[in-house]
Amino acid sequence: MSDFFGYSFYKSELINITVGSVLSLILIIFLTRLVLRFYRIFIHKQIRALDVFDKEKETLFIKSGRNIILLMGFAAAVFSLGLMPLLNAIFGYELLTTDKVKITVGNIIVLIVILIVTRIVARLIRIILKKNFSRKTWVDEGKEYTVFKLTKYGLYGFALLIGLTSIGIDMKLILAGAGALLVGIGFGLQYLFYDLISGLIILFEGPIKVGDVIEVDGLVARVKQIDIRTSKVLTRNGKYIIIPNSKLIGEKVVNWSHGTELTRFNVEVGVKYGSDTALVKDVLYNCALRHPDVSKNREIIVRFDNFGDSALIFTVFFWAKKTWVVETLQSEIRFDIDREFRKHSIQIPFPQRDLHIISPPDKDPFKS
Repeated sequence: MSDFFGYSFYKSELINITVGSVLSLILIIFLTRLVLRFYRIFIHKQIRALDVFDKEKETLFIKSGRNIILLMGFAAAVFSLGLMPLLNAIFGYELLTTDKVKITVGNIIVLIVILIVTRIVARLIRIILKKNFSRKTWVDEGKEYTVFKLTKYGLYGFALLIGLTSIGIDMKLILAGAGALLVGIGFGLQYLFYDLISGLIILFEGPIKVGDVIEVDGLVARVKQIDIRTSKVLTRNGKYIIIPNSKLIGEKVVNWSHGTELTRFNVEVGVKYGSDTALVKDVLYNCALRHPDVSKNREIIVRFDNFGDSALIFTVFFWAKKTWVVETLQSEIRFDIDREFRKHSIQIPFPQRDLHIISPPDKDPFKS
């Protein structure tokens, strides 16, 4: 029996594959699949048993646990096949060698593993922050997003520092080279640096946060994502637009969500000369008042703005919460105004011009 298990399929200086090692590999694959199945069922039951189901947490734990189980299975398979000498040779293969730096395949794999672990840790931190911040009323979506982004950038920076140090790269050389490089291309990348600094200002000070409704150059959009260099906004037409952060800091930006939930809007209308102005005022006031989205706690103002060329110009001012769809709200109020004007025989005139035609005299006084 020992001769059977010890029968060698392939043998070299680094590898010796026998019947026993192949059977061990099959057993390891079977056990790994079995453990993966039971682990997925276990995590699914544990997450579902919580008061609030969190799909993101379930996915994170399943993927992280699966990777760890697969890694352990791979390590067991390597030992069972006797591939450690081969792996040592592969990991020790030198990709770059200088007087001060020596980079091998193993160093690169270590760096990749560090970045993967950092990503998992960042997602765990996000889940923890989301769970803790949900219990605090003073933390809104924008503040939660800012804290997570800054934490994520810090983690990746720290992980990259550890990874580069682990592969034998002297950070003093990198910092010195980066300083010289920045001086050389600083003028060419000044707008890029301006965007980066603007992104840090937005994340730290929070003048604009995720979820805010902003207006830039007449464009109204909701902020969906803020990164270091650019921000992603969603327009009311459902289109995503990438805006440089310097534009949000250096130009005039109206933040509809900042300070208060209510914003003042208006509807302008012209009526025919000779109309009962007191009746027009009452109609405009009542049309704004009875709309369900108009605030009843703030004053509604009807203003007689001007004597126009063809009409008397009125404007009704009101406060509303639905800033994202304010045009629809204004349209509904205009429909109501048109119905009430028809009911009360108030006319909205067409533009008019008076044309005076002077007929030539019958006789030219200068003609003899």
